[in-house]
Amino acid sequence: MRKAPVPLPAAPTPLEVLRDVLLFQGDYAFAYYIFLALYCAACCRNLKEALPRLTWFYAIPLAVLTSFGGGIMVPVLLGLPAAPLINEALIPTMIIAWACVQYLHPVLALLQSPFGRAASNSGFEVFRYHVLAICSDLASKTLPPVSTGPLAGTLSCALVGPLLCGMIGGCGGAFMPLSNGLKALEGSTIPWRVQSSAVMSAWHHLLTHDAAVRASAAEYVPFLADPAMVKLCGILFFAGLPALQQLGLLPAGLLGPNPFVINAAKVKRA
Repeated sequence: MRKAPVPLPAAPTPLEVLRDVLLFQGDYAFAYYIFLALYCAACCRNLKEALPRLTWFYAIPLAVLTSFGGGIMVPVLLGLPAAPLINEALIPTMIIAWACVQYLHPVLALLQSPFGRAASNSGFEVFRYHVLAICSDLASKTLPPVSTGPLAGTLSCALVGPLLCGMIGGCGGAFMPLSNGLKALEGSTIPWRVQSSAVMSAWHHLLTHDAAVRASAAEYVPFLADPAMVKLCGILFFAGLPALQQLGLLPAGLLGPNPFVINAAKVKRA
């Protein structure tokens, strides 16, 4: 008697494929390196446009500090090694990105084209959310739950520390090098990178690490019960809002000025 054929696994839906690509998981774990390269390329292009005459021995440390500032500050605050010291891919990728932007003019021209700018800006925002999430998760694992004050016993996780660490993870580079201090906040409006990091730090931390908040949210939006979908929504917010601004579908100053969107507008006018 023949055995019944083993049913093939169902093909993933487009949403599942998008989730796996943007979360660097499953068959798409390699996407991490693609988005890291796009992140570094966007940072180097922006630095080149802002300060075109930098020497390489000044530009590369500056690029590392301004790009990975959150991944440096948060672990140090928590008494842990900084991200560039434990992730062997970060600094070499940044060096390669800077060399390509500085010495290969077709690469810089591609990154400044509408397509290249859109792709690298989106890659920057996707990777930025991952840094925010990693910093928030790291703080949640390191710090004890709320045990004092009016919230004692109401949350199953730390609150202030992870919120701050997630926010720093998403915008810490804006305050680097440390000689810049709080110059990023001196203007009349808070920059996009800071405002969006504050909003998404609260989103990620409460919906990922506090079971009661996640359960309450899932009663109204069921897919929020899945932490992966919470992250996907955060990533789409980070990448989607600037894209809509660049297309002119949303005001450019929504949640603060974004230098990538402003630069795109200038290039378009030119």
